[in-house]
Parts: sequence; structure tokens; C-alpha cells
Amino acid sequence: MESNSNDNYVLVLEDRTEVKNEKEAGKLSVVSGIDDKGNLKTTEAVAANQAAFLKFSNKDGLLKNFMTNFLKQFNNPTHFGLYKVLADNVEQGVDNLRTMLQSREKSESKQQLAEMGVPFEDYLPRQKNATAIDESKIDWKQLDDLGLSRERLEQSGELEKMLNWQKSNLLTIAVPIGDTTIYTEARLAFRTDDSGNIGLAIHPLRKEPQLDFPYMGYKFSPEEKEQLLTTGNLGKTIEVIPKNGEPFSAYVSIDPQTNEIIALRADRVNIPKEIKGVTLSDAQYKDLVEGKAVKVEGMTAKSGKSFDALLQVNAEKKGIEFIFDNNRGFKERQLQTQQQGAPHKLCGLELSDKQREALDSGRTLYLKNMVDKQGQPFNAYVRMDKEQNRPRFYKWNPDKKQETGKEKVVAVAEEHKTQVAVNNHGKTNEATKNVKEPLKTGQTQPTAEQKQKQDENKQKKSRGRKM
Repeated sequence: MESNSNDNYVLVLEDRTEVKNEKEAGKLSVVSGIDDKGNLKTTEAVAANQAAFLKFSNKDGLLKNFMTNFLKQFNNPTHFGLYKVLADNVEQGVDNLRTMLQSREKSESKQQLAEMGVPFEDYLPRQKNATAIDESKIDWKQLDDLGLSRERLEQSGELEKMLNWQKSNLLTIAVPIGDTTIYTEARLAFRTDDSGNIGLAIHPLRKEPQLDFPYMGYKFSPEEKEQLLTTGNLGKTIEVIPKNGEPFSAYVSIDPQTNEIIALRADRVNIPKEIKGVTLSDAQYKDLVEGKAVKVEGMTAKSGKSFDALLQVNAEKKGIEFIFDNNRGFKERQLQTQQQGAPHKLCGLELSDKQREALDSGRTLYLKNMVDKQGQPFNAYVRMDKEQNRPRFYKWNPDKKQETGKEKVVAVAEEHKTQVAVNNHGKTNEATKNVKEPLKTGQTQPTAEQKQKQDENKQKKSRGRKM
């Protein structure tokens, strides 16, 4: 069998656990899948069982994912062997394999078995190396030239991502061109060049994905363009050819922050058989590996709650994406993603670019003349909550410790505390609970006019009860 054939093939398992003679071939059977407990399922190698065979192709990443899950169940891989046999000629292929196994010591058989075999060591878990980047090897001047700094990246939380080879979220950068400077947005990442030096990769924001031009040697069809624009994922694997590189099978997605087209090698994606407590069926697993969206129900969140979601390999996320709101198209989800960070307007106050930049970098601002939902002005300290991507309001500057040594955090500045609680959040203030008008700045008691109305209302209610 030629190992570089693009035809479908099956895996034939040689089980040598009961073999007594070393020259004897073990029991041969065709792999048909993995059961709910992760155990291997096999069937007899006859043409009549074709429908049950689990079939593979050299163009997809199914074998890697199958082996990753399969080896979790192996106690001693040396008792077994896996060999590729063409799917459309199983019976003859297995007979030839048995003959070679019975003469495995011969040089000719050794060579053929090596070509047909699936080496376990290629898929056994390896010791993970530390992936964090050594900061001393980074040229920080590259960031300075873009109007950024180490401190700003650290305060915004983006530096930690970048030091672990991840891309930052969108950042405003300054690009000097001649005597002028152009300000634009981009995602940044540290990457190594051919010499092993750490440099800065810039992924600029694009107006729209460049789908009308060939991408790594591949031209998208009208249907594929529509699929990418609708879902953000191509929904299948394709063969791409990098510059000065060998072609490879890849998943393709659109980066929702920058509109950049992203390719991810299919053989580098590990798709587990069990996800969030749910064991995928063979059909679900196969579809997921092929790049399709798969509905999975009854998964368990960290909180213990059950949830359903669409799962799909996303090249930009370098793994499986959980899609919870499939009723919203990719454009809507993309818009929400691109709007992350400090808002342009906060409680009626238009924020300047410098104020937004300060909030995005993790700094605290004292903002005046914001307006609550009832139209009343208030002031407060504001800082972005990076976890929930929303601004939080503070009574005191949260960057400074209070006398107790703890940060005392309330909704807003003291003089606006009652006002915002009542006007924005529907809270009740005992002294003003019967006041119908919105409270004003600093108000905690009814005005003389409001007090008079309260007394009149009480008298009316009192007379009503006597009658």
C-alpha cells in the first residue's frame, strides 16, 4: 500500500495479547469506532461490514483526534499494532497484511509494515515545555515606536496574553509615516523569526475580509464566501499552501476583531471525545473534526448548570468555539466583539479618545456631569472591569487603600449615592419613598414642597380609611 495515497483507508488492529508464538500474527480486525466509555470498537474485516468501518483520509485531521482519545485507554501499546489498509479492498489488504506480519523479520516486510503502520509514539503525550516568553529577549523599543509601552500593556491585561504567544485585543497604535503619524487599531502578538529572534507581529483592523483574492493558494467559491460571512467559519477543511512551505489541511475562520482570514492546521487541533460531561456520538465527533457545526445538548458548566450550544472548530480561537446565540449572525456577534473596551459615551457623557484610552489601559478616572436614567447629573470614579467588559463606579478612588486597609467600594460618590440608587436602580429610600419626582444631586430628604405633598397624601389616605 502506498502511504501517500489520498484514498480513504481504514485502520486494522493487530491484537497480540493472546499470541504465544512471536512469529505468529495477532488477531486482525477493522476499527469501527469508540464506545461511550472510550473503548475501541472493531468488526470483522469482510466487505459486508463496509458500512461499519471507521474511514480516514490523509487530508483531514480525524486520525490525530482518534489516536489522542484512543491512547487514553491503552495500558500497554506494545501488545497492539495499527495499520492502514485501503477501504475499498479490505479483505485482500488484510490478507496481505497477515502475510507480512507472519514474516515481519524479513527486510521487505519490515519496510512495507513501516509504511502501513501508525506509530503510537507520534501520538503519545509529551512533556509540555514552558511557553511563556522571556521578557529579556523582547525589543521593547518596537512597542515604543508604536506609541505603546510595557506599562500600558501590563495595566490593560494584554501583556500576559502576549507573553503566552497569544494575540492582544484591539489596541490603538501610532504608525509614523514621513512627517505625519497615522493612528489605527490592530491586534499585536510576539512571534519568532527564522533566526529565533522575538519580534512583533501586527494584525491591523480591516474594513472587511479579503475573500475575493486567493488565500494561501486557495480561491473561495461564492458559497464558501457566504458561509464565512454568515458564520465566521468555513465549516470544512481545505488544503492551503503557505509561502515556501508544504501544503497542509486547515480549518479557516475570520478574526471577528480584525476581519483577517485565519488558517489553522487540522493536524494540530485536538478534539476530545468528551466535552463538558457529554460523550460525543461517532457522527457528532466526525462532523466536528470535519469542521461542521454540531449541536450538543446537556453539557455541564463550571457552575453545575446544564446548557446546550453549537460547537465548531474556530481557527482564530485555535480550538472549539461554543456558539450560544445562533439566532444572531456572525456580523452581529462580530459587532459586539469589536465594541469591547471603554464605551464612547458613558451615562450621557461623551468620552474623549484620551479618556477611553486611559480606561482601556486600566487607569481610574474621576468623571463629572454624568447623567442617571432620570436625567439627574452625578460624579464618580470609573474603572473598566476587564472580566465583564464594563465600567464600574466607585465612591473613592479604588487605586488607593482606605484607612481600614481594604477597598470600600460603593456604587458612586457619596453625594450621589442615594440619587443613583433610587433613580437608576429602583431602590427605596425611606425618607423619600413617596416622592414621585427623580431625586436630584445630593438629595436624601424630600424638599419642602415634596414634604407638603407627602403630608397631604397621608391626610387623604387617613380620611379615606375613616369613611
